[in-house]
Amino acid sequence: MTQASTGTDGGVRSVARAFDLLNGFDAEHPVRTLRELVELSGLPKSTVVRLLGTLTSQGLVANRGDSTTYSVGPAFLRWVALADAMWEVGAEARQLMTDLRDRCGETVNIYIRQDLHRVSIAQVEGTTTVRSVVQVGERYPLVAGAAGRILLGGCPDEVLDTLAEQEGATDLRNGAAGAREVGYAITHGDRELGASAVAAPIVSADGRVLAALSISGPTSRFTADRVARYVDAVTDTARQISAVGLGTVEAFL
Repeated sequence: MTQASTGTDGGVRSVARAFDLLNGFDAEHPVRTLRELVELSGLPKSTVVRLLGTLTSQGLVANRGDSTTYSVGPAFLRWVALADAMWEVGAEARQLMTDLRDRCGETVNIYIRQDLHRVSIAQVEGTTTVRSVVQVGERYPLVAGAAGRILLGGCPDEVLDTLAEQEGATDLRNGAAGAREVGYAITHGDRELGASAVAAPIVSADGRVLAALSISGPTSRFTADRVARYVDAVTDTARQISAVGLGTVEAFL
């Protein structure tokens, strides 16, 4: 029994380490050297080489033939297409996002909660040269930002307790309750200095918070009069999206 447990734990640890390596690749760093992956992961070089060998054999990682430079592999192409199909918001919701963008000029995102983080599953970029853009699919803190506050309002107590313990934040419940009561959230420089956002909940037919609709941009544009208009626009659009639904992705929320 002890041996089985050790094997299981080791297997889980290996999977986690493999994902640590894969997370080293992003839009700004599509290619990484072996040295960079060792430094980023904090793992011994021998462990990184072994993991890269396994990932390469499965097509999840590719190297240039010199065994020192790596990128994501072709196996992801199949999964990207599948993720696009399963996680794409419906056409009506997408059009409402675009209408909101045209109405406010700011970038529009739909965020969902995944465990203790929030993730954008859909984005329509703002129309101005200087705009706020996040990486769709990237994990962001659940405890920061207007969208995070909205999603906290739909979290079960055990999630709030875990976040409060991890972040040392004792006012999470009050913040979540406040956003839930007024139906929207406004933040300035909460997640990133100089960035502001307004968010509202997208809810299911039974009132459960499915996602957060947000607009974001430079704080200099989020003046008091504009924020008042943004709140009306975001909450109105969130109600409309709640009515038409999010499409096939809603089954996973």
